[in-house]
Amino acid sequence: MALRTYRLVVAETETGEDITADVYNEEGTLAESARIPYEDHGLTVDREGDAPSEREHTFQADVTTMQLQTQRVDGAFDVSVLGDGETVHSERLTDEEWGLTSS
Repeated sequence: MALRTYRLVVAETETGEDITADVYNEEGTLAESARIPYEDHGLTVDREGDAPSEREHTFQADVTTMQLQTQRVDGAFDVSVLGDGETVHSERLTDEEWGLTSS
């Protein structure tokens, strides 16, 4: 197995109703994807202006399997990239920085 480069992109959708998390491989092909609907967590957007900036992070991993895991923890979403069952990268998206409030 060889060390490969991946890119995690986390962004709010154009509709402003959910967050997407996408992992791309070195060739730019989508390797994993997840969608987090605000409604499923009793949240609504409570901000003026534009959506939060897209987050992008490049990381390397030597793995045979990859999976995205999302959790709701203490007023935030934790988005983790798992490689062979181990966390290889994670992002924390707080309600405050994303302009979310309980509906």
